Amino acid sequence: MRTGNQPNEVLGIIKPNSLISTLLYTATTKYKAIVLLLIALIAAAPLHLSAQTIPVGDFRDTQFRLLQLMSDSTAEISFMNRPVSHSSYQKTVQNAGTSAAWWAQPLQSPSIELSDDFTLGFYEPRLAGTYNNELPYGENNGAAWYGRGMNTEFQGGFHLTSHFLDINFRPHIIYQQNKKFRVPRFVPVERDGDIRYVAEGTLPEDTLAQRIDRPYRFGPDSYSTYDWGHSSVRFHAQGLELGLSSEPLWWGPGVQYALTMSNNAPGVPHAFLGTRAPFELPWNIGHLQLKWIWGWPRDSGYFDLGKRYQRKRFMNGLNIVYSPSFLPNFHVGTSRIIHQYIPDEGLKAADYFAIFRSFPNPEEKVLDGFRDASHYQEKNALSSVFFRWVLPESDAEFYGEFYKEDHNWNFRDFLMEPQHGRAYTLGAQKILQSSWIDFVKVNAEINSLIPPRVDDVRPQTYYYTHKKVKQGHTNRGQVLGAAIGPGSSSQYIGIDGYFKNGKVGIFAQRMVENDHLHFEFNQRWYPLGGFKDQYRHQVKLNIGLNGKYRISNLLLGASMVWNKNYNYGRFNYGRLPISWEGRYKDDLINMQYQLSVQYLFQ
Repeated sequence: MRTGNQPNEVLGIIKPNSLISTLLYTATTKYKAIVLLLIALIAAAPLHLSAQTIPVGDFRDTQFRLLQLMSDSTAEISFMNRPVSHSSYQKTVQNAGTSAAWWAQPLQSPSIELSDDFTLGFYEPRLAGTYNNELPYGENNGAAWYGRGMNTEFQGGFHLTSHFLDINFRPHIIYQQNKKFRVPRFVPVERDGDIRYVAEGTLPEDTLAQRIDRPYRFGPDSYSTYDWGHSSVRFHAQGLELGLSSEPLWWGPGVQYALTMSNNAPGVPHAFLGTRAPFELPWNIGHLQLKWIWGWPRDSGYFDLGKRYQRKRFMNGLNIVYSPSFLPNFHVGTSRIIHQYIPDEGLKAADYFAIFRSFPNPEEKVLDGFRDASHYQEKNALSSVFFRWVLPESDAEFYGEFYKEDHNWNFRDFLMEPQHGRAYTLGAQKILQSSWIDFVKVNAEINSLIPPRVDDVRPQTYYYTHKKVKQGHTNRGQVLGAAIGPGSSSQYIGIDGYFKNGKVGIFAQRMVENDHLHFEFNQRWYPLGGFKDQYRHQVKLNIGLNGKYRISNLLLGASMVWNKNYNYGRFNYGRLPISWEGRYKDDLINMQYQLSVQYLFQ
């Protein structure tokens, strides 16, 4: 078993005392061609001053989307290619009106003019503490992993801005108490009986631990994480930008979950090329937003497969969003991500353009009935298409995403079974005016990563996993896509009431955890037809209260979640009851409490 500590791996990405030299070395070696392209771009275009980006999940990120829903103007920013720039945020907030309410106030950090070219600003510092009394629970929290016990985190930093260069430094520092909790039944063990800190599965030879780097717990001890967080070096000109970054990305329209890239995991160290603001297309046909990344995901300290899989990985991804001028406030996009191991001889030029690879030729391999097309490829590919439609006159929006774990064999195969390997998101938000508070915001969203019943005639794999690239779609042990994880689904509704100095909210969520494992177990152990184990789906019922209150420049936050885990651990699989009354119950309730304070510059 590998026992390397997660924080040491984080620090190993770039040593603090060699940050500048590392960035310069990387820029002048691996990305020489891209840097030359940027220099040519800057030389050919007039320059303008832009500001820093807004971290995914930050207060301003939420405020920006909220004000966009309430705006009467065209929604230029799609919110499907985040993080977004602070200049776009300022434009929306300034057009929001003159309300004195806290949620409508523009936030601008204090600045120090270092020279005629460079300005120093600061990110709002945030301190939070999260406590789980029985089980790990938490999602979309970047480098943090909320285990049982106390989890304390700090975020803050500075940004240096010029006419052509931005340097953002906003690290994420976390202490995780990581107290012991009841081990689920299907977590694999060593031959000597010791627990492996890996994902749970059903059979030793085909467990999830063989296909994804997603520990059920990050070791037996407390630990600290020092992550670069929302940090980057960005060159920009005429709405385009290029640089190096460690920030989490969010691709797609989902409010609760994104299916390809989200802030559920630490940001992947990556180089990027993309748009800083919507890029106007010729002939007034609309605007384009895009981000093309070249990234290097890392393993957790508990990925314990053989040396042939203890290899560095490379990730190539592209996210494109189109906003047609003939259909205002409508945005449509697509993303694609390719994972591969870095060969001993290094990456080839074609690897940097792997996202443009076409569907495989079905003659390359003969389908043997055990795996789909994706598992014959040395590269792991994921893709999705999505849309967001904002209705300013109704203060509402609708959105959706259709995800494919991998490509079909060809177009004919897609026509036969487009649902093979698919996942989806559907959601809506609506602002309701109120006579006793400012307004009420309602968000409803459903997500499914449960494979459909195509596997009656064709095998399907767990999403975010791969037979060849064994770490799957993860970075440092956490899923890069939807936090609910492989084989799961969620139905969520949340209601938030906003008033002058704060807000209160309530939400309810039904989350089915890895239902694919449930069906897989029953198919293997009870192959005959008829009733099987319909009683023991592992379901989480989450009911939460949350609130924020602003006192001067302090934004105080608090939340409480009642997290009931039905059939926790799957301990009674195989013990079939005769009736609902005779079933064995093994439910566990976890309570999560969170307090936070953030200093808001204004």
